Amino acid sequence: MSGGFFGGFGGPGFGGPGFGGPGPAGGWAEKGWGQGGFGGGPGFKGGFGHGRRPFLKRAAFVTAALLLDGPADAAQIVQRVSDATEGAFTPPQDVAELAIGLLAGRGVVTVDNGVATLTELGRNLLAWRGVSSETAHAFLGRAAKFGDAFKIRRELFELAGLARTITWTGTDEQKQQLAETRTKVLEALTEAKKALHRVLGEG
Repeated sequence: MSGGFFGGFGGPGFGGPGFGGPGPAGGWAEKGWGQGGFGGGPGFKGGFGHGRRPFLKRAAFVTAALLLDGPADAAQIVQRVSDATEGAFTPPQDVAELAIGLLAGRGVVTVDNGVATLTELGRNLLAWRGVSSETAHAFLGRAAKFGDAFKIRRELFELAGLARTITWTGTDEQKQQLAETRTKVLEALTEAKKALHRVLGEG
């Protein structure tokens, strides 16, 4: 079964190098479900089945785990994640919907009017991986410790996206403003890095 539906998660629990992993821009990795993650310990690593969208496979696994708390639609899954992580993660609803669709296609959930319910297969697969409602919430709860880091990362990603847009499609005036802003931002980032290195050196 190691190469099957939950192939790649490796052992009980949720740890691993984090959940999210490298993902396409705009995916959960960039929208709050943790590229680089906050894992630790065995378990929550690798993919969810097979395919070319590992970020979605991981999102589907998280969604399945949260359905142990009871049936939910995509909006409720988003709220459960936000609550469990104290707001550190607020995944986009459209990706939650895709995750539910993936689960339904694999027989892990049934869907009625958008509300997903774990099947016996789904519960058995989660149990086989040692995942319970308690371990799921404990794993997600660790994200709260990284809230500030996620916010910084999210803002930097958005800033880079704006810069790319202006570089490719901006007017000459916009590009001039980008150049001026880039200088200020790089100076600020350099000072911030120096400050953080000083803090680490004092520890």
